[in-house]
Amino acid sequence: MAKTNATALLPMTLDELEGKELDVLLVTGDAYFDHPSHGAALIGRVLQAAGYVVGIVAQPDWRSTFNFAKLGRPRLFAGVTAGAVDSSLNTYTASGRKRRLDAYSPGGRSGLRPDNASIVYASRLKEAFGPLPIVLGGLEASLRRFGYFDARAGKPRRSVLLDTRADILVYGPGEEAVLEIAARLAAGRDLMGIPGTCVLLRGAQVEAPQGVELPSFAEIAQDTSALLRQALAVEHSGIPGFSKRMWQRYDEGVVLAEPPAKPKRFHLDSIAELPFCALAHPSYQEPIPALETVRFSVVSHRGCPGGCSFCSLAAHQGRGVRARSTESVLEELRRIVGSGPFRGTITDIGGPTANAFGAASKDLEKCRGCGRASCLYPRICSNLETSHEGLLELLEKARGLKGVRHVLLQSGVRHDLALQDPRFIVEVARHYTGGHLKVAPEHVHPEVLRRMRKPSIERFEELERRFLEASRAAGKEQYLVPYFIAGFPGCTPSQGDAVGQFLQGRGQKLQQVQTFIPVPGTVAAAMLACGKDENGERLTLADLREAERQKQILTQGSARPSRQRSPRKPLVSRRKNTGQVED
Repeated sequence: MAKTNATALLPMTLDELEGKELDVLLVTGDAYFDHPSHGAALIGRVLQAAGYVVGIVAQPDWRSTFNFAKLGRPRLFAGVTAGAVDSSLNTYTASGRKRRLDAYSPGGRSGLRPDNASIVYASRLKEAFGPLPIVLGGLEASLRRFGYFDARAGKPRRSVLLDTRADILVYGPGEEAVLEIAARLAAGRDLMGIPGTCVLLRGAQVEAPQGVELPSFAEIAQDTSALLRQALAVEHSGIPGFSKRMWQRYDEGVVLAEPPAKPKRFHLDSIAELPFCALAHPSYQEPIPALETVRFSVVSHRGCPGGCSFCSLAAHQGRGVRARSTESVLEELRRIVGSGPFRGTITDIGGPTANAFGAASKDLEKCRGCGRASCLYPRICSNLETSHEGLLELLEKARGLKGVRHVLLQSGVRHDLALQDPRFIVEVARHYTGGHLKVAPEHVHPEVLRRMRKPSIERFEELERRFLEASRAAGKEQYLVPYFIAGFPGCTPSQGDAVGQFLQGRGQKLQQVQTFIPVPGTVAAAMLACGKDENGERLTLADLREAERQKQILTQGSARPSRQRSPRKPLVSRRKNTGQVED
């Protein structure tokens, strides 16, 4: 793969530091490539632009402190992230088998990061440097900032802030928070009250802070139903216009979470202007699959209004959609087109969901105190902007750039949103589909969809009909690629059979299938932990044999029971199932 001079990248060796004193050390569970989709690269570039000297230690050997200390002791703090994916989900399948591939490692090799990477990395840093401030960040920290259900252990675990003994935890996109942390540490000030962060107030007699009190960890350990109450409360705090402090009591004290940082208009534009080169560090001898996937793509927005019960987006990026300006996206595309390896195809312009670009609240004040868990379910909120005009304008301008032959939407579309704008469906079929368009109906049975907070399967079928009509009108043979989840909490055998009957009626078999894995911090994970849904109804929890049967239904396109022998162990140690990752 193409390489670049190391001086164009954040330093990973002493030679690359060129004798400078290190201000901040970033430790990540992913291999380092310089792209805004790489969390450590993004935070490093933000700090670098503010004048700090930043070094990166990527996928260190955690069995000793050698690699953690190779750049020397940082002047201000060490930042820790497990990587782009929760380390447990990155390593294990729903059945508990170790994954063969890791897209964020050179050559896709697995085994280059530990389980519970945030905890392990923080421990090695303390061994290496003693009393150095430790800052947690990234997806794993966001999802585990309060007590959570550990599927592999089959029991609740306390906040990762306690188990790492870190000084502060940054949840969600952390650019503003990390700059404030660096500035305060440089000035010798405390870290209290920073938006988008969690700290531990020590002592059993800590006075109750103002804000929303979550169930204590003692309550959760005694009754896992408290996890569901917690997940719903945290989810509600992510509603735009409803942001309060939240806190949870432990024997050691109180974990206090400040409200999320308020996004600045076109804040993402300034991030995109940082000098990312979209290349891997030259020390790698093999390509990094995750970089190859995003090299010629652009992130146009953050956040998703969907509120799906199994998804980590609300816990990490929030429900509010924050989009870049059209000109900022086009400028980044011009830089991509001007790069040597570009061959004419922009592989994606999107985010968590491509057509959520611009799906922001019309009047934020109307969101204040809203009790809905989703802006799209059970119906699309009238206060949500659903026009795709801004996205279509951006796509058309991108397609018109010199050197661009194709622009694709590979991050997929939300079908209920797409149906709000018939012109969008026509334009996507004509210009922005490379033969297949990803859509995620997730299931067909109404009860399972209700617990997922997904629209009816009829909505998917309506989109498919319109998309195929538009494709034929454009003279193209194109298809929708549906994604389904097997083994979701509460999905009975007969409800699982309904998916097979649906596929059998279409004469369809799926190549890629997702088996439910309880992503820490999500409502669905809490449902699994306590065996109830958010309405308090008891759930059927499938064991591994039943989850495997439901998975085979999806791949075989039939509801017939599988004759293949299934593993006998449950999906998790104590319960019987496992957020969402492809096997």
